[in-house]
Amino acid sequence: MAIPKLSGALPLLLFCGALHAQNATLDIPAGELKIALDQYAAQTGVQLLYRAEDVRARTSPGARGTMDAARALEALLAGTGLSVRRDGAGAVLVFRDAPAGAPAAAAETELNTVTVTAQKRSQSAQAVPIAMTALSAKSLDVHRVQGLQDLARLTPGLLVSAFSQANPTIAIRGISNTFSQIGVNKPVGIFVDDVFIPRNSAASFELFDLESIAVLKGPQGTLFGRNVTGGAIVINTRQPDPAGFAAEAEVIAGNHGERQLRGLVNAPLGEGAALKLSTSVRRRDGLGRDRLSGAEQDDIDSQNFRAQAFVRVASNLDATISADYSDDRNGGRTLSSDTLGADGDVRTSELGVEQRFARIISGASAKLVLRLPAGELTSISAWRKSQSGEDYSGVGASYTFLTSGSQSLTRDADQVRTISQELRYASPRWARGDFVAGLYYADEDGARQLGTRGLAARTGALTSATLAEQTVDSRSVAVFADGVLHLAPRLDLTMGARYTRDRKRASLVRTDQLRPTASFSVQGLSHEWSEVTPRVVLGWTPRTGLLAYLSATRGFTSGGYNADASSSAAFRTPFDPETVNNFELGLKSQWLQNRLRLNASLFRMKYRDKQELVNNTLTGILTIVNAGRASVDGSEVELAYKAASWLDLLASAAWLDGRYDRFAVATVNNTGNPLSNAPRRQAGVAANLSYPVSFGHLVGAASYAWKDSYNTGAANDPNLQLPAYGLANMSAGVESPDRSWRLLAWIKNANDTTYLLTRSTQVVRARYAGEPRTFGLSLTGRF
Repeated sequence: MAIPKLSGALPLLLFCGALHAQNATLDIPAGELKIALDQYAAQTGVQLLYRAEDVRARTSPGARGTMDAARALEALLAGTGLSVRRDGAGAVLVFRDAPAGAPAAAAETELNTVTVTAQKRSQSAQAVPIAMTALSAKSLDVHRVQGLQDLARLTPGLLVSAFSQANPTIAIRGISNTFSQIGVNKPVGIFVDDVFIPRNSAASFELFDLESIAVLKGPQGTLFGRNVTGGAIVINTRQPDPAGFAAEAEVIAGNHGERQLRGLVNAPLGEGAALKLSTSVRRRDGLGRDRLSGAEQDDIDSQNFRAQAFVRVASNLDATISADYSDDRNGGRTLSSDTLGADGDVRTSELGVEQRFARIISGASAKLVLRLPAGELTSISAWRKSQSGEDYSGVGASYTFLTSGSQSLTRDADQVRTISQELRYASPRWARGDFVAGLYYADEDGARQLGTRGLAARTGALTSATLAEQTVDSRSVAVFADGVLHLAPRLDLTMGARYTRDRKRASLVRTDQLRPTASFSVQGLSHEWSEVTPRVVLGWTPRTGLLAYLSATRGFTSGGYNADASSSAAFRTPFDPETVNNFELGLKSQWLQNRLRLNASLFRMKYRDKQELVNNTLTGILTIVNAGRASVDGSEVELAYKAASWLDLLASAAWLDGRYDRFAVATVNNTGNPLSNAPRRQAGVAANLSYPVSFGHLVGAASYAWKDSYNTGAANDPNLQLPAYGLANMSAGVESPDRSWRLLAWIKNANDTTYLLTRSTQVVRARYAGEPRTFGLSLTGRF
């Protein structure tokens, strides 16, 4: 397997887990070091990223026979002046030996490089012609990224908010939808270790024990398990390492009763095998309360477990088996009235009813990687299940305060089971290029019970009571291929396409307990959709460390049925897929010997058949329709600078101009309105330091993220406009000389900004605020 080059770095980074203590039969003759490393990568499966000038004009003594991968690499590097060491994130650094008297850790003067699998191969994020924000395990730890809202602070163009506990809003470049119906697809996909998370109610989980996160922006319609129009959040967990025993533990305590325990144990199981267990348990008192009932709200009671095993089945066959389980629950959201019954405090609600949320997520997967002289075969089999239930008031004030209308109470419970299978082939890296091709299959069985009740103003008498029992079985089959052709030494053409065929079968039993004549049952609806989503990228590398690319990509979000429909006619009418074409000009660059990194992109996205939830005021029926067309123009810039060996600086900015070009359905006309959930401007700055002192290191981090005002609805209702806000986070502490322990003080939302996650205009105006200032201490130990 040919070896991709990492420019502007003294260290040579090896990824693919780390060097496992596994045996391989090698036949690498003495000769040019670069050729020897190419053969080593092909014969062991270890992928190397290196600086070309470090290996130029060097020779290797070669390696022949059966030996483990680590010893083989030592043999190849003997006498070359290159050395190997392991870092704390599971990578292996191979670097040029420093001259006498020079610092041993030359890598400390350079920016970290993040390896991603955006193109289904391990590559440096800087070498991939896709706009993305990639964060390493170190960055995630330094900036205390525990959930997707924390991730949004560090990612230009990413918006993460929430309507309720079970319905997060995730938008990339303004592309999103707020549908909660079962079987409806989302335009932003979340993938954990190459496995797609199908339901948004299962997407807002605790982030822990991670290797990296990459936020891919724009349509990802070629290589990923499900087509997405907005982008993908690709989460990679740390993999088991047979090279040695390791254990980590972190204890956290803070205000609002915050207490958390995180830990992992990595244990070798003989030669070429390892088991890793990790957990995160978190408790926190409520940030809000219902002043009528006294109940806590926005509290946390979460426990998460993950087990992973790695086995080198044969010299050319690896198996990774994973299983996870999480259980979290709380007292619901603090939807606070700012009209009737309001006391002026966003941390109190005036609901007077029991709210609660509970969710269990579990899953298992098996990844097999077979390395052959003719390429690499990967099989990923996965099973996932999520079940959640939420009780909440859709109206922001108790019926006792209302002068008209009613207080709506909702019981929303769903259960989703998914099996998926992906089989892909990655060719060797030939002189003229390489390709990836594969097959994908997923079957999702979803059921949801949506019950609503209305309590009359002042009296609390029952005015409405309905139960919608929804079932949707979704099946997706796809074939895909994506390849790179080296047109010239510094000019690459990437072309790919995916053919997807989706089928959905849906049933709905809607029972009106007060008006039986309005009840109905529709069984066995079925519809299929198919789409070809291509990708074309022209990449130019005028010098090492500089990549310019021009791309055209298409993605689509599948069609479906509106299982929340209040009439059989609205349910029987399916809505079609939406498609997005994205045209992008991008730059990825490294300067000053990899001390400075500048990435930028300009893009234009064109929506066709955009899916929207529309309330027909003539019929009173709320349904999903293909509303028309929309456009998004924008730009993004990310800057990283290694100001000193102990100081990293980051800055980012994003600009969006999203609008509905045509949106006229029945009595609704939103043509010309701004796109919902699309703030025009976002910006952020961050810094982290690790300054050596006599007793170890002084460590700390600070960040500030700002989001412009935006509207949560397509109608551009001023009552649904969320104001602009900025959040500051900080941490400071000490770390031991060998980094085996760390004591850290942290504070989130240090400026105690009141910012809103959503507004509600149902009967009364109300708002749901994000977290206030929180602070605490954490103690981390590594063994």
